[in-house]
Amino acid sequence: MVTIRLARHGARKNPFYHITVADRAAKRDGRFIERVGFFNPLARGREEPLRVDLPRVDYWLSVGAQPSDRVQSLIKQARQQAQSALSAAAVVTDAVAGEAVEAGAGDVAAGAVEADADAAAEEAAAVPAEDDEASQEAAAAEADA
Repeated sequence: MVTIRLARHGARKNPFYHITVADRAAKRDGRFIERVGFFNPLARGREEPLRVDLPRVDYWLSVGAQPSDRVQSLIKQARQQAQSALSAAAVVTDAVAGEAVEAGAGDVAAGAVEADADAAAEEAAAVPAEDDEASQEAAAAEADA
């Protein structure tokens, strides 16, 4: 039987868990079939506390994999985060569309993107490039964009 469970990694008193798909007989931190995410319970600041590949989890659940209780709650939390991110993106899209209608121009969003690209190119040109060829090529590519 296949299970979706946590595999503990990280240092002592600093746990970090990989969400893995594994055979039930395999050791907790041993052999696994696929790694589908991670969970960092001690995430601070801008560290990402949870990442789950939901399409892969859905696949494994569809073929009969059984999640542990903790993983089931983490999947539920990841689905809620994904839903809130989608709704936030919809709100931003609606706001940009509303600004475009108020301004009377259909390409306000495109103009803002072009203005941001132009500002980034000017900043890149103002910073002195290093002597290596890669940084010079990158600066030239940004200036062309």
